[in-house]
Amino acid sequence: MVAGDAGVSVGRTRAYLGQCRVDDVRRCRERFGGVTLQGLAGLKIARQLARTGDLDGVDLDPAVYRNRPAKASNQLTLPGIECAPFDWIMAQADLGLPVIRTAGTRIRAGRIDELKAELSQECPVDVTVVLALDTGWLGRRHIDSLEEELRAADRDVSVLLAAPFNPVDSQRKIEALRRVLRWAGDTGRTLELLRTDLTGLPAVLEGAAVAAIGFSTSTRHVGVPFAARQRDAFNRRRRSPLVFVPRLLHWQRANVLGNLAPWDGAGVTHCDCPVCTGSGRDLLRFDTPPDDTPVDEVREHDELALAGVIRQIMAADDPAAELKFRRVNAVHRARSVASSLEVALDEPPAWLDSWD
Repeated sequence: MVAGDAGVSVGRTRAYLGQCRVDDVRRCRERFGGVTLQGLAGLKIARQLARTGDLDGVDLDPAVYRNRPAKASNQLTLPGIECAPFDWIMAQADLGLPVIRTAGTRIRAGRIDELKAELSQECPVDVTVVLALDTGWLGRRHIDSLEEELRAADRDVSVLLAAPFNPVDSQRKIEALRRVLRWAGDTGRTLELLRTDLTGLPAVLEGAAVAAIGFSTSTRHVGVPFAARQRDAFNRRRRSPLVFVPRLLHWQRANVLGNLAPWDGAGVTHCDCPVCTGSGRDLLRFDTPPDDTPVDEVREHDELALAGVIRQIMAADDPAAELKFRRVNAVHRARSVASSLEVALDEPPAWLDSWD
């Protein structure tokens, strides 16, 4: 953590990558300052980088919480053949990674014994305990128990939140998350937010040491199964790509942005990232038929625009004030455009409107 000019201690942001290649890691590391890789595929890439002495700025989330219980070892086995669980701790230690994380399992809200078990495990080296928590832990019924167990265990933790959609979707959950951040500040313990969205920005200004931000819905929280109606609606929406909109500080579907074309984007779709500037066109260009979607160009825009926004905020004399200024403007712009033009923009996420 480093101290800002306004006397505020701030953590670091980095990219969280799911399926990727070595070139993706190098590119995102340069743009974001660091990369967190995922699971066995991420370990394979980390080992490739290690062989060339190029592992700086890279760490790993074992992501075992993504597996079903029958595959908790995260290894493929033949029927009738038992295999010892994969040793994630030593795999990371052998690489000399700057932080070593436990494998982690998903912990349903209220299951205190499972939470205690994760927090109490003994390891041969210093570790950060991965807690993949259902978002219900941030609810009124369970937040006291979560904070109590964190204080009792006194361990460094990496927190991931599980939900079908945005896991921090209300003011109450935001305040619960801030309580966890205050716990870290009060005790001097390291708290990381892995697999998060731009909620990680205010978090690193209030006690989180790291916020690893994903580029896709699957790397911005731990997904849980949809109800049938939710899945049908999601499948219909996903025919158009999500696009990061700097002026709104969150993602919108390209076809929704396309509805702003009669007003030349209504001040929403302008972007100064290098890929948009180079093309001479704004975000309206991504409203295309599904088969013609420029997936690589959307990804390139998202990376550059997101990195640019984070860099500008974190480099400000007072990052917290800069972020608040942008939050207020983003919420006002989104709601004004949605109401006056009757364009169904997604509502600003709760953290934009309710962090303070």
